[in-house]
Amino acid sequence: MRKLIILLSLFSVSVALADSTPVMFSLLTPVQAPSRHNDVGGFRLSLLYGDCEDFAGLDIGVASRTRGEFKGLAIGGVNIVEEEFGGLAVGGVNCAAGRMTGGQLGLINWNGNDSTEWKDVTIGAQIGILNYAEDFCGFQDGLFNISGGRVAGLQDGLLNFTHDFSGVQCGFYFIFGVNIASGAVSGCQIGLVNYADTMERGCQIGIVNIIAHNGWCPILPIVNGSF
Repeated sequence: MRKLIILLSLFSVSVALADSTPVMFSLLTPVQAPSRHNDVGGFRLSLLYGDCEDFAGLDIGVASRTRGEFKGLAIGGVNIVEEEFGGLAVGGVNCAAGRMTGGQLGLINWNGNDSTEWKDVTIGAQIGILNYAEDFCGFQDGLFNISGGRVAGLQDGLLNFTHDFSGVQCGFYFIFGVNIASGAVSGCQIGLVNYADTMERGCQIGIVNIIAHNGWCPILPIVNGSF
């Protein structure tokens, strides 16, 4: 182990002045080569935890962190991207703090982008136990699909929650779930219980259908809607 640490340290010093490297090996940051201040264009292996600036390529490890822009494929237990993510992340926990274009496949998929500009909204797919995104366009499939902003696309899960929604919210097998939109809905909600604050244009299909303000009735069984 001591020899490995020495070799990694020597290699890190030799490439410390480089802006980018095609290969990065990490034991546990800061024991990695080259240092975390480098960009990676190619391949990164993080045995325990690795850290870098921008990344493009194949990222494999137990836990990996990209402080800047990520483009490529990430496979690991925990994948963290602090700015823009473009590609596919496969792991136990996938976190992107900035704009995402691509996919997250894991137990927990998290995207904290809260841009109100449609061109900067997260676009892609989240598949896991818990999926969270702010403003999101695409597909969320999991036990719990949650958005703190607006969603355009499809939410499929046991609990689907968002503020504004355009598209389809549905439970498992198109019925076994609860769909909640605390703002406006344009589209369709299908589940055991469906709730919308307002329905701009669309319908609810389920056992209990609630449209708080402008539906055919505040509460209806089977079908409710507004057109």
